[in-house]
Amino acid sequence: MRILITGATGLIGRALTQSLLDQGLRPRIVTRRPHRALEFFDNRVLAYEWHPRTEPLPRAALDGVERVVHLMGEPLHGRLTRQRRAQIVASRRNATQRLAEALGQQQAHVIVASSAAVYGFAEGPPLTETTPVQKPKSRISQTLLACEEAVEQLRESGSVVTLVRMGPVIGPGGFLEGLVQLLGRRFAWRDAHADAAVPAIDHVDAASLLAWLALSRPVAGAVHGVAPQPLRTAELKQLLIEAAPATRLNLPRSMLRRRAGVMADFLYSRQRILPQLALDGGFKFARPDPLESVRSMLAQHAAAAPAKRRGSLLGAVLQRS
Repeated sequence: MRILITGATGLIGRALTQSLLDQGLRPRIVTRRPHRALEFFDNRVLAYEWHPRTEPLPRAALDGVERVVHLMGEPLHGRLTRQRRAQIVASRRNATQRLAEALGQQQAHVIVASSAAVYGFAEGPPLTETTPVQKPKSRISQTLLACEEAVEQLRESGSVVTLVRMGPVIGPGGFLEGLVQLLGRRFAWRDAHADAAVPAIDHVDAASLLAWLALSRPVAGAVHGVAPQPLRTAELKQLLIEAAPATRLNLPRSMLRRRAGVMADFLYSRQRILPQLALDGGFKFARPDPLESVRSMLAQHAAAAPAKRRGSLLGAVLQRS
């Protein structure tokens, strides 16, 4: 089977590519930085350079391809200014439209990465893949829904499209890194409601889910890329505080949003999102409880700290800054 991955040098893309290599496949990659792909994977992949803002996708990359995993687009981490939101929309729309144009009438199974933030963050009944998306109130949710509109062009060309609405990913360079740095600067956030929880997922599970979808019978429609258990905000905060004990200022949600972007809304979210399709299909989560992923990352931070600061998350942060 020939599989093409866009955005393969990112956190999930690297793990996905390695997963496919481990299963004996030789995926194709399109990336803005093919030299990085070769650093990661040597000649085990076919790498093509692509700058979707200015040029079409190389036709050779799609020759004989049956599955496409489309991850390319600006990440959601960090402060979300008006300019930043515009960049997120433009990068994801442009890349998806270019992909649709390159495919033309070539039918493929296209797996497109989106975000669970399209549902908003208000309280409500648990959401499965069959739950209709209501018009959200938050700007970031509206931004991400606008990005999803470009997927229609792929469907119109005859491709089967799986839209993976991924939760915040726990892993190197994921959302937890931003929170770690925030606490390292003696900032935290005001306590959320007891029911507040982040629909997070471990980066290994995120990549495994994408590989499972790419190698299985095509699924049309939405799939939730979140762990079966939510990451409760109060438990997350307690773990981080214990790892980096210090006097800190608890920021209100509005100020936290300026520093952490969409992650601020996730921390206060009371909307439960369920990975029903993955569970019903037999997908096995390696870490169904995201709190275990957080503990693992904190342990890695502590191990990376100098000996005199070992066990201190703040020491690891200071070492990296």
